Amino acid sequence: MMNKLTNIRLKGTAVTLSALFAMGLVSCNKWLDKNPDDRTTLDNVETINELLTSGYPMRSNILMYEVRSDNAADKGIRAWANPTTDREIYTFQEYISSTYQDTPTGYWNNMYECISVANQALKGLEELKGLTADQARKVAESKGEALMIRAYSIYMLAQTFCRPYDPSTADQYLGVPCPTEPEDVVLKGYKRGTLKETYDRILKDFEEGYALIGNSYAQPKYHWTKTSAAALGTRIYRTLGQWDKVVELGNFVLGTEPGIMLRDMTKYRNLSYNEQKKLYTMPTENTNLILNVAMSWWVGSVADSRYGLTPSIRTRAGFGDHYNFLRVEITPNGPYFGGTLYANFPKWWEYFRVDNIQAGTGRGFIAVPLVTAEEVLFNMGEAYAMTGEYPKAVDALQLFVTKFFKGYSAADDRYTVTNDKIVSFYQTDQRVFKPFYPLDETQTAYVKAFTDMRRVAFFQEGLRWLDIRHYNLPVEHNLLSHRDAKSSSVSLEAGDPRYAFQIPSSTKGYNLEPNPGYEKSDKSLMSSENQ
Repeated sequence: MMNKLTNIRLKGTAVTLSALFAMGLVSCNKWLDKNPDDRTTLDNVETINELLTSGYPMRSNILMYEVRSDNAADKGIRAWANPTTDREIYTFQEYISSTYQDTPTGYWNNMYECISVANQALKGLEELKGLTADQARKVAESKGEALMIRAYSIYMLAQTFCRPYDPSTADQYLGVPCPTEPEDVVLKGYKRGTLKETYDRILKDFEEGYALIGNSYAQPKYHWTKTSAAALGTRIYRTLGQWDKVVELGNFVLGTEPGIMLRDMTKYRNLSYNEQKKLYTMPTENTNLILNVAMSWWVGSVADSRYGLTPSIRTRAGFGDHYNFLRVEITPNGPYFGGTLYANFPKWWEYFRVDNIQAGTGRGFIAVPLVTAEEVLFNMGEAYAMTGEYPKAVDALQLFVTKFFKGYSAADDRYTVTNDKIVSFYQTDQRVFKPFYPLDETQTAYVKAFTDMRRVAFFQEGLRWLDIRHYNLPVEHNLLSHRDAKSSSVSLEAGDPRYAFQIPSSTKGYNLEPNPGYEKSDKSLMSSENQ
């Protein structure tokens, strides 16, 4: 528990995870439940900083988000893996039978463990007295990190378990519990409150934390820093439609040379499949603003699961020449692998910890970029469109095309992004985007362009689900019979309550009100015919 996450090093093809495993596989709540005489006293900032290293997520939301989104389809019985968890998520079931990693329950529990750590650290910091000027500075920075941990955790809980944010209904919809004091029992006596109250807490923590947080870490890519916190801010303020804040924080992150912050996909073309997987989440990639190491079987599911990406989805999502505003086949430099049944992009490398040498069993981990420079670029570009600064929005899209698409040449007009290309292409697009704020025709075209490019960039990273929620986009999932014939489908429409995952059934013991609306979920879809 008290080992340092900063000891993690990614070196070439190997990763040192001993500190991670020693720390992360023990519940933070178990540590907090110990008699104070049996645990380390939080009587100095160094010890508190060690505690804070356990405030970063040890679970991932990627499988949940991808399988729930329109990036997934039923590939049929020939697919290598047919996991129950994936099937339940894919068919929008209320409760997922597994409660471990890659599940809503696992994610919920871990986010509250992170909040518990932040609260314990904040209390310890408040109790430090007689500080020198240098010690006071370190305490302030540590407080900033703790607040950012809590802001991120509550924000992601809201994005997962609450209805999409809308200021006109936020005081009517359920939020999530937002503990701010350390306690021995998580969620003791808490209520969900409203979504407005939840976002008020997120903003308070973020703004106070951002004012205090620093960059003085031996391994800054594994901590919230001024830069990565600003990147998170662009996501939060985009959710709230506060465009000036998105631009302000985005400019701080990307600086005057945003191109050097983006992933240079040209270098991936000459790497092997495994080399690309290892490089994608390395801290040496400038775009990876903060990395987190999470226990997950996503590497084994990303290509093999019955419910996942197909070539058809990939083409229609913007890669094919009829499906993007440049009207060319804009194949990413990073190759696409797997064919019909195992479609995947080489983004994830599994770090495996053996628990039983004789049995060969253990646990898989992945490095996860919590925020990237590409996301900041898209958030800024969208903000420019929403404030009528269309030339700057064009520049943002052009920079993405320059970095990501094979065959790009400044002399080739096919790869030149223009206002006319964007507006004319989306004039015939029948998709309806329904954010809580109004969109005129031009704004709609740009929002669709940025959303489509975000989908291209972040396939199999989970962010598509957040866009689906934000814009109330429909999702239709096909269901194949045991003969691989289409037997039925299940879908989400705008305003569907199932845009929010149901809170875990275990929370009934805390008398927390579950999300309403899951009576729409058709239990017959789980019949053996579709398994």
